[in-house]
Amino acid sequence: MSVPALPRARWRTLALALAGAVAAHAAVAQGIGCGGLANNYGPYDYRHYKDMPEIDPVTKQMSPLQMVEGAHFIDTCEALVKCKRGSIGSDIDYTLRAFPNHHRALIAMMLYGERTKRDQPPEALFTVDCYFKRALTWKSDDIIVRLIYAGFLNGKGKAAAAKEQLEAANKLAAAGDNPFSVYNVGMVAMDLNEVDVAVDAARRAYGAGMTHPILRQRLMAINRWPADIRMPGEAASAPEGSPAPGPAGSAASASAPESAAPATAR
Repeated sequence: MSVPALPRARWRTLALALAGAVAAHAAVAQGIGCGGLANNYGPYDYRHYKDMPEIDPVTKQMSPLQMVEGAHFIDTCEALVKCKRGSIGSDIDYTLRAFPNHHRALIAMMLYGERTKRDQPPEALFTVDCYFKRALTWKSDDIIVRLIYAGFLNGKGKAAAAKEQLEAANKLAAAGDNPFSVYNVGMVAMDLNEVDVAVDAARRAYGAGMTHPILRQRLMAINRWPADIRMPGEAASAPEGSPAPGPAGSAASASAPESAAPATAR
């Protein structure tokens, strides 16, 4: 029996990893079996534009992301209620052809597939699975795409494939320096019942200063929270007679960026 797909609110807590562009042009030229990536607008790396100003301070022009979202991925479209230019499927599709690794649009397309109970949602050019494959061909180092894809696959009962995506995301997170990415690996690992991976991710994330408590709470609920992990601002459990641990240190003051806060991440 498969674990249910992650709820919408959980998906929105996923944070961004650093961008990379190795072999991107080759992917555009060769295509990937789910349609080529070449597009009349883009493709662009969502991570590169996500935190940029809507208006370029030098050119005074609207950013490509703002142009696409303003015309095709407005809030009501993301909520699967009503889009601006076309149907729900066609406007989310346009967004994902311009920004193949657009995290929120991938989630929206996935949820639209669930709502309509169709592998290829109405007016979408590809199956939901293809949109994930396109995103990873475009930017294979995108941790967030891999984590969302892992949840999607697990919800489809494809546990082995979901674990492969989780393992790839874990390796990418381990090679970086973003504790929120490691934390997200732990959260998805819990949903896939990969508890050892979640424990390791918790140790790394909280050791680097992560403050979000949900992963800790989930591990404590199944009696898998390691007693030696020190949360920022608190002392770690220690054997009787051991000296009390010192201050948590400067790393403890680090926390996830505000844009990645639960339920408010965009």
